[in-house]
Amino acid sequence: MTMATQRALHVNPLNSMLYGLLEHKFGSVSIANQGAHAQVQVFNDPLRPGKLVKRALDWGEYYCVCCPFCKDTRHRLWINHTFGADIVRGRRTDTHLAVCYNESCMKQTGRSEQLADLIFGGGPALNIRASIKAPEADLVIKELGPPGEVVPIDSLPSDHQAVEYLTSRNFDVAELAERFQVGLCTSVAHAAYRVMLGRIYIPAYDADNKLVAWQGRVPHAGDVRMKYFTQGRKSQMLYNATVARTQPVLILVEGAPSVWRLWPAAVSGFGKTLSYWQELHIVQNWAGKPVFVVLDRDAGNETEETTQKLCAHNMAVVPVFMPDDRDPADYTRPELFELLTAAADAVSVQADLSFLL
Repeated sequence: MTMATQRALHVNPLNSMLYGLLEHKFGSVSIANQGAHAQVQVFNDPLRPGKLVKRALDWGEYYCVCCPFCKDTRHRLWINHTFGADIVRGRRTDTHLAVCYNESCMKQTGRSEQLADLIFGGGPALNIRASIKAPEADLVIKELGPPGEVVPIDSLPSDHQAVEYLTSRNFDVAELAERFQVGLCTSVAHAAYRVMLGRIYIPAYDADNKLVAWQGRVPHAGDVRMKYFTQGRKSQMLYNATVARTQPVLILVEGAPSVWRLWPAAVSGFGKTLSYWQELHIVQNWAGKPVFVVLDRDAGNETEETTQKLCAHNMAVVPVFMPDDRDPADYTRPELFELLTAAADAVSVQADLSFLL
Protein backbone atom coordinates (compact mmCIF):
# COMPACT_ATOMS: atom_id res chain seq x y z
CA MET A 1 0.00 0.00 0.00
CA THR A 2 1.41 3.38 -1.01
CA MET A 3 1.72 6.32 1.36
CA ALA A 4 -0.91 8.19 -0.70
CA THR A 5 -3.36 5.30 -0.32
CA GLN A 6 -2.67 5.11 3.43
CA ARG A 7 -3.43 8.81 3.79
CA ALA A 8 -6.56 8.38 1.65
CA LEU A 9 -7.85 5.69 3.99
CA HIS A 10 -7.13 7.94 6.96
CA VAL A 11 -9.09 10.81 5.36
CA ASN A 12 -11.87 8.30 4.62
CA PRO A 13 -13.04 9.33 1.13
CA LEU A 14 -15.66 7.28 -0.70
CA ASN A 15 -13.18 6.41 -3.48
CA SER A 16 -9.86 5.90 -1.71
CA MET A 17 -8.07 4.77 -4.90
CA LEU A 18 -9.00 7.91 -6.83
CA TYR A 19 -8.24 10.15 -3.84
CA GLY A 20 -4.84 8.49 -3.38
CA LEU A 21 -3.97 8.89 -7.06
CA LEU A 22 -4.99 12.55 -6.98
CA GLU A 23 -2.89 13.17 -3.88
CA HIS A 24 0.06 11.47 -5.59
CA LYS A 25 -0.36 13.56 -8.77
CA PHE A 26 -1.39 16.91 -7.30
CA GLY A 27 -0.11 16.87 -3.73
CA SER A 28 -3.00 18.68 -2.07
CA VAL A 29 -6.59 17.45 -2.28
CA SER A 30 -9.68 18.85 -0.55
CA ILE A 31 -13.01 17.03 -0.27
CA ALA A 32 -16.35 18.70 -0.98
CA ASN A 33 -19.67 17.13 0.10
CA GLN A 34 -17.72 14.51 2.04
CA GLY A 35 -19.54 11.22 2.52
CA ALA A 36 -22.36 12.05 0.08
CA HIS A 37 -22.96 9.28 -2.46
CA ALA A 38 -24.05 9.96 -6.02
CA GLN A 39 -27.78 9.42 -6.45
CA VAL A 40 -28.41 8.77 -10.14
CA GLN A 41 -31.53 7.80 -12.03
CA VAL A 42 -31.13 5.83 -15.27
CA PHE A 43 -33.99 5.75 -17.79
CA ASN A 44 -34.63 5.26 -21.52
CA ASP A 45 -33.93 8.27 -23.70
CA PRO A 46 -37.25 9.27 -25.33
CA LEU A 47 -35.42 10.92 -28.23
CA ARG A 48 -32.91 8.12 -28.91
CA PRO A 49 -34.49 4.66 -28.77
CA GLY A 50 -32.19 2.08 -27.22
CA LYS A 51 -30.08 4.70 -25.40
CA LEU A 52 -30.05 5.33 -21.68
CA VAL A 53 -29.99 8.70 -19.92
CA LYS A 54 -28.52 9.44 -16.51
CA ARG A 55 -29.97 12.17 -14.34
CA ALA A 56 -28.47 12.91 -10.96
CA LEU A 57 -30.42 13.88 -7.89
CA ASP A 58 -27.05 14.48 -6.29
CA TRP A 59 -23.51 13.86 -7.62
CA GLY A 60 -22.20 13.72 -4.06
CA GLU A 61 -18.56 13.80 -3.03
CA TYR A 62 -15.98 15.69 -5.09
CA TYR A 63 -12.18 15.92 -4.83
CA CYS A 64 -10.78 19.42 -5.33
CA VAL A 65 -7.31 19.98 -6.81
CA CYS A 66 -5.48 22.78 -8.59
CA CYS A 67 -6.33 22.50 -12.29
CA PRO A 68 -3.25 21.45 -14.33
CA PHE A 69 -4.63 23.03 -17.50
CA CYS A 70 -4.74 26.65 -16.31
CA LYS A 71 -3.05 28.79 -13.68
CA ASP A 72 -5.39 27.72 -10.91
CA THR A 73 -3.94 27.88 -7.40
CA ARG A 74 -7.20 27.62 -5.45
CA HIS A 75 -8.22 23.97 -5.91
CA ARG A 76 -10.93 24.84 -8.42
CA LEU A 77 -10.83 21.61 -10.41
CA TRP A 78 -13.55 19.41 -8.91
CA ILE A 79 -13.42 15.69 -9.74
CA ASN A 80 -16.39 13.51 -8.81
CA HIS A 81 -15.78 10.42 -6.68
CA THR A 82 -17.21 8.24 -9.49
CA PHE A 83 -14.76 9.62 -12.07
CA GLY A 84 -13.19 6.66 -13.89
CA ALA A 85 -14.42 4.22 -11.26
CA ASP A 86 -15.30 1.43 -13.71
CA ILE A 87 -13.83 0.13 -16.96
CA VAL A 88 -16.17 -0.79 -19.84
CA ARG A 89 -14.76 -2.11 -23.12
CA GLY A 90 -11.33 -0.79 -22.20
CA ARG A 91 -12.51 2.74 -21.35
CA ARG A 92 -12.99 4.33 -17.98
CA THR A 93 -16.51 5.44 -17.17
CA ASP A 94 -17.86 8.86 -16.21
CA THR A 95 -14.68 10.76 -17.07
CA HIS A 96 -16.88 13.75 -17.95
CA LEU A 97 -17.61 14.26 -14.24
CA ALA A 98 -14.98 16.91 -13.63
CA VAL A 99 -15.37 20.67 -13.78
CA CYS A 100 -12.86 23.51 -13.66
CA TYR A 101 -14.35 26.52 -11.88
CA ASN A 102 -11.29 28.62 -12.70
CA GLU A 103 -11.30 28.80 -16.51
CA SER A 104 -13.80 26.08 -17.55
CA CYS A 105 -10.92 23.98 -18.88
CA MET A 106 -12.87 20.72 -18.88
CA LYS A 107 -15.26 22.04 -21.53
CA GLN A 108 -12.50 21.92 -24.13
CA THR A 109 -12.51 18.98 -26.53
CA GLY A 110 -10.37 16.08 -25.35
CA ARG A 111 -9.77 17.44 -21.85
CA SER A 112 -11.66 14.62 -20.11
CA GLU A 113 -9.41 12.06 -21.78
CA GLN A 114 -6.32 14.09 -20.91
CA LEU A 115 -7.34 14.25 -17.26
CA ALA A 116 -8.11 10.53 -17.12
CA ASP A 117 -4.70 9.73 -18.67
CA LEU A 118 -3.00 12.05 -16.20
CA ILE A 119 -4.67 10.38 -13.24
CA PHE A 120 -4.69 6.71 -14.27
CA GLY A 121 -2.27 6.35 -17.17
CA GLY A 122 1.00 4.48 -16.90
CA GLY A 123 0.65 3.37 -13.29
CA PRO A 124 -0.48 0.23 -11.49
CA ALA A 125 -4.05 1.56 -11.37
CA LEU A 126 -4.32 1.67 -15.17
CA ASN A 127 -6.61 -1.37 -15.41
CA ILE A 128 -8.00 -1.50 -11.87
CA ARG A 129 -11.61 -0.77 -11.07
CA ALA A 130 -12.14 1.50 -8.08
CA SER A 131 -14.02 0.27 -5.03
CA ILE A 132 -16.49 2.92 -3.86
CA LYS A 133 -17.86 2.54 -0.36
CA ALA A 134 -21.45 1.39 -0.29
CA PRO A 135 -24.03 3.99 0.74
CA GLU A 136 -26.02 3.70 3.91
CA ALA A 137 -29.37 2.02 3.50
CA ASP A 138 -31.18 5.15 4.61
CA LEU A 139 -30.58 8.13 2.30
CA VAL A 140 -32.97 10.40 4.20
CA ILE A 141 -31.29 13.69 5.00
CA LYS A 142 -30.04 13.51 8.55
CA GLU A 143 -30.13 16.26 11.10
CA LEU A 144 -26.73 17.81 11.76
CA GLY A 145 -25.22 19.29 14.85
CA PRO A 146 -23.36 22.61 14.76
CA PRO A 147 -19.58 22.47 14.25
CA GLY A 148 -18.97 23.32 17.89
CA GLU A 149 -19.70 26.27 20.14
CA VAL A 150 -21.42 29.09 18.28
CA VAL A 151 -22.21 32.53 19.69
CA PRO A 152 -24.79 34.87 18.09
CA ILE A 153 -23.14 37.32 15.75
CA ASP A 154 -24.79 40.29 17.48
CA SER A 155 -23.27 39.30 20.85
CA LEU A 156 -19.79 40.20 19.61
CA PRO A 157 -18.24 43.64 20.17
CA SER A 158 -18.63 46.16 17.37
CA ASP A 159 -14.88 46.09 16.65
CA HIS A 160 -14.77 42.31 16.17
CA GLN A 161 -13.45 41.35 12.71
CA ALA A 162 -16.60 39.42 11.75
CA VAL A 163 -18.91 42.27 12.83
CA GLU A 164 -16.82 44.85 11.01
CA TYR A 165 -16.86 42.70 7.86
CA LEU A 166 -20.64 42.27 7.88
CA THR A 167 -21.39 45.90 8.69
CA SER A 168 -18.96 47.00 5.96
CA ARG A 169 -21.27 45.13 3.56
CA ASN A 170 -24.26 47.00 4.98
CA PHE A 171 -25.75 44.08 6.89
CA ASP A 172 -27.40 44.51 10.28
CA VAL A 173 -25.86 41.90 12.61
CA ALA A 174 -28.88 41.95 14.95
CA GLU A 175 -31.12 41.19 11.97
CA LEU A 176 -28.83 38.39 10.79
CA ALA A 177 -28.82 36.81 14.25
CA GLU A 178 -32.59 36.99 14.70
CA ARG A 179 -33.70 36.19 11.16
CA PHE A 180 -31.05 33.66 10.07
CA GLN A 181 -29.39 32.54 13.34
CA VAL A 182 -25.99 33.70 12.02
CA GLY A 183 -23.20 33.33 14.55
CA LEU A 184 -19.48 32.89 15.04
CA CYS A 185 -17.84 29.54 15.68
CA THR A 186 -15.64 29.96 18.77
CA SER A 187 -14.63 26.32 19.32
CA VAL A 188 -15.00 23.08 17.34
CA ALA A 189 -16.43 19.73 18.39
CA HIS A 190 -13.74 17.67 16.64
CA ALA A 191 -10.71 18.05 14.39
CA ALA A 192 -12.65 17.64 11.13
CA TYR A 193 -14.22 21.05 11.76
CA ARG A 194 -11.09 22.92 12.79
CA VAL A 195 -11.34 25.09 9.66
CA MET A 196 -14.54 26.53 11.17
CA LEU A 197 -12.79 28.15 14.11
CA GLY A 198 -13.33 31.91 13.90
CA ARG A 199 -15.61 31.67 10.86
CA ILE A 200 -19.06 33.17 10.44
CA TYR A 201 -21.58 30.36 10.97
CA ILE A 202 -24.56 30.17 8.57
CA PRO A 203 -27.08 27.41 9.41
CA ALA A 204 -29.69 26.04 6.99
CA TYR A 205 -32.93 24.47 8.26
CA ASP A 206 -35.67 22.46 6.58
CA ALA A 207 -39.42 22.98 6.89
CA ASP A 208 -39.41 21.11 10.23
CA ASN A 209 -36.73 23.45 11.61
CA LYS A 210 -34.19 20.63 11.42
CA LEU A 211 -30.56 21.66 10.85
CA VAL A 212 -29.66 19.98 7.53
CA ALA A 213 -26.62 21.98 6.38
CA TRP A 214 -24.36 24.81 7.43
CA GLN A 215 -21.62 26.98 6.02
CA GLY A 216 -18.67 28.76 7.52
CA ARG A 217 -17.36 31.93 5.88
CA VAL A 218 -14.05 33.61 6.55
CA PRO A 219 -14.75 36.89 8.40
CA HIS A 220 -13.03 39.18 5.93
CA ALA A 221 -13.00 40.12 2.24
CA GLY A 222 -9.51 38.81 1.48
CA ASP A 223 -8.82 36.21 -1.21
CA VAL A 224 -8.43 32.78 0.41
CA ARG A 225 -8.37 29.22 -0.95
CA MET A 226 -11.54 28.13 0.86
CA LYS A 227 -13.81 31.14 1.39
CA TYR A 228 -16.73 28.89 2.37
CA PHE A 229 -16.71 25.55 4.18
CA THR A 230 -19.95 23.57 3.86
CA GLN A 231 -21.28 20.59 5.74
CA GLY A 232 -24.43 18.62 4.89
CA ARG A 233 -26.10 17.48 1.68
CA LYS A 234 -26.44 20.93 0.17
CA SER A 235 -27.79 19.59 -3.13
CA GLN A 236 -30.95 18.59 -1.24
CA MET A 237 -31.69 21.85 0.50
CA LEU A 238 -32.68 25.42 -0.37
CA TYR A 239 -31.61 28.03 2.16
CA ASN A 240 -34.59 30.16 3.33
CA ALA A 241 -37.09 28.03 1.36
CA THR A 242 -39.69 27.96 4.18
CA VAL A 243 -40.03 31.75 4.19
CA ALA A 244 -39.61 32.21 0.42
CA ARG A 245 -42.39 29.72 -0.32
CA THR A 246 -44.95 32.23 1.03
CA GLN A 247 -43.85 35.04 -1.33
CA PRO A 248 -45.33 36.04 -4.72
CA VAL A 249 -42.04 35.43 -6.54
CA LEU A 250 -38.92 33.29 -6.14
CA ILE A 251 -35.42 34.71 -6.43
CA LEU A 252 -32.77 32.05 -6.88
CA VAL A 253 -29.34 33.28 -5.80
CA GLU A 254 -25.91 31.75 -5.28
CA GLY A 255 -24.91 32.44 -1.70
CA ALA A 256 -26.34 33.22 1.72
CA PRO A 257 -25.40 36.97 1.65
CA SER A 258 -27.54 37.42 -1.48
CA VAL A 259 -30.45 35.76 0.36
CA TRP A 260 -29.96 38.22 3.20
CA ARG A 261 -30.07 41.14 0.78
CA LEU A 262 -33.10 39.87 -1.18
CA TRP A 263 -35.09 38.50 1.77
CA PRO A 264 -37.81 37.26 2.05
CA ALA A 265 -38.24 35.89 -1.50
CA ALA A 266 -34.72 34.55 -2.10
CA VAL A 267 -33.35 31.03 -1.75
CA SER A 268 -29.85 29.63 -2.22
CA GLY A 269 -28.49 26.18 -2.95
CA PHE A 270 -25.04 27.27 -1.68
CA GLY A 271 -23.63 27.13 -5.22
CA LYS A 272 -23.91 28.19 -8.86
CA THR A 273 -25.67 25.12 -10.24
CA LEU A 274 -29.08 23.62 -9.62
CA SER A 275 -29.29 19.96 -8.59
CA TYR A 276 -32.13 17.78 -9.84
CA TRP A 277 -33.67 17.72 -6.34
CA GLN A 278 -33.58 21.53 -6.17
CA GLU A 279 -35.03 21.78 -9.67
CA LEU A 280 -37.98 19.55 -8.78
CA HIS A 281 -38.46 21.26 -5.42
CA ILE A 282 -38.76 24.65 -7.12
CA VAL A 283 -41.18 23.32 -9.72
CA GLN A 284 -43.39 21.73 -7.05
CA ASN A 285 -43.42 24.63 -4.59
CA TRP A 286 -43.37 27.73 -6.81
CA ALA A 287 -45.61 26.60 -9.65
CA GLY A 288 -47.33 29.58 -11.28
CA LYS A 289 -44.96 32.13 -9.73
CA PRO A 290 -42.20 34.06 -11.52
CA VAL A 291 -38.70 32.77 -10.84
CA PHE A 292 -35.74 35.17 -11.03
CA VAL A 293 -32.29 33.63 -11.53
CA VAL A 294 -29.86 36.12 -9.97
CA LEU A 295 -26.46 34.47 -9.66
CA ASP A 296 -23.11 36.14 -9.06
CA ARG A 297 -21.31 38.16 -11.72
CA ASP A 298 -19.13 35.24 -12.92
CA ALA A 299 -21.98 32.77 -13.40
CA GLY A 300 -23.34 33.70 -16.81
CA ASN A 301 -23.23 30.15 -18.16
CA GLU A 302 -24.86 28.75 -15.02
CA THR A 303 -27.60 31.40 -15.25
CA GLU A 304 -28.44 30.27 -18.78
CA GLU A 305 -28.33 26.59 -17.80
CA THR A 306 -30.63 27.09 -14.80
CA THR A 307 -33.03 29.19 -16.88
CA GLN A 308 -33.27 26.44 -19.49
CA LYS A 309 -33.92 23.77 -16.84
CA LEU A 310 -36.80 25.68 -15.27
CA CYS A 311 -38.26 26.84 -18.59
CA ALA A 312 -38.53 23.17 -19.55
CA HIS A 313 -41.14 22.92 -16.78
CA ASN A 314 -43.17 25.83 -18.24
CA MET A 315 -42.17 28.19 -15.45
CA ALA A 316 -42.00 31.95 -15.99
CA VAL A 317 -38.24 32.44 -15.60
CA VAL A 318 -36.40 35.76 -15.59
CA PRO A 319 -32.62 35.51 -16.05
CA VAL A 320 -30.77 38.44 -14.50
CA PHE A 321 -27.19 39.16 -15.56
CA MET A 322 -25.24 41.44 -13.25
CA PRO A 323 -24.23 44.59 -15.19
CA ASP A 324 -20.94 45.21 -13.36
CA ASP A 325 -18.42 43.43 -11.14
CA ARG A 326 -20.69 43.39 -8.07
CA ASP A 327 -22.56 40.37 -6.74
CA PRO A 328 -26.27 40.71 -5.80
CA ALA A 329 -25.38 41.09 -2.11
CA ASP A 330 -23.33 44.19 -2.97
CA TYR A 331 -26.34 46.12 -4.33
CA THR A 332 -28.92 48.10 -2.39
CA ARG A 333 -32.48 46.82 -2.39
CA PRO A 334 -33.75 49.76 -4.51
CA GLU A 335 -30.99 49.02 -7.04
CA LEU A 336 -32.05 45.38 -7.13
CA PHE A 337 -35.68 46.42 -7.58
CA GLU A 338 -34.73 48.41 -10.68
CA LEU A 339 -32.50 45.62 -12.01
CA LEU A 340 -35.05 42.84 -11.54
CA THR A 341 -37.93 44.96 -12.84
CA ALA A 342 -36.02 45.73 -16.04
CA ALA A 343 -35.13 42.06 -16.49
CA ALA A 344 -38.79 41.02 -16.03
CA ASP A 345 -39.96 43.64 -18.53
CA ALA A 346 -37.41 42.35 -21.06
CA VAL A 347 -39.06 38.91 -21.10
CA SER A 348 -42.63 40.16 -20.56
CA VAL A 349 -43.06 38.64 -17.08
CA GLN A 350 -45.30 40.33 -14.52
CA ALA A 351 -43.91 40.21 -10.98
CA ASP A 352 -44.62 41.89 -7.66
CA LEU A 353 -41.28 43.11 -6.34
CA SER A 354 -42.63 45.76 -3.99
CA PHE A 355 -41.10 44.02 -0.97
CA LEU A 356 -37.71 45.35 -2.11
CA LEU A 357 -38.77 48.97 -1.63
